[in-house]
Amino acid sequence: MAERVLERTIALTFAVVLVGVIIAVLVWFLERQKLTLTHLGSGTFKTSPTEEPIFEYTRNEPFTFAGYVNLKNMEDGDEIIIRQYVKLAVDDEYTLYAEEPYYGKQREPLVNIKKLPVFRGVKVTIQQTRGEPKYVPFEFYAGRVG
Repeated sequence: MAERVLERTIALTFAVVLVGVIIAVLVWFLERQKLTLTHLGSGTFKTSPTEEPIFEYTRNEPFTFAGYVNLKNMEDGDEIIIRQYVKLAVDDEYTLYAEEPYYGKQREPLVNIKKLPVFRGVKVTIQQTRGEPKYVPFEFYAGRVG
């Protein structure tokens, strides 16, 4: 009888310790997954026929970059091109990462500049190749890598 009580006590103690370890690991994991964003800037940019930077951000440590460009003011016949450039630490020059043209009135006008890991710098440009210049709202964020 005393032996069974001892076995149950040991098993219960082991289970409690195991649950405590699992909880500690989960808390550690969730804390590392916290979304930490810094608002880098927002505003409205007037498009033109030449490629111009909407936003540029440089830093000397790893970060993630993301944001939105709102094409709600586009009309039928308009064409706008959004380009993303990344500056690599090895050569310190911007290189084209992505280019996307948008045509006419946008059914879903909010363009998501997807989360991009960067070490040195990032630049987003816009060019209106057809139609009258438009005012384009934008908003960008940086976050920690991880």
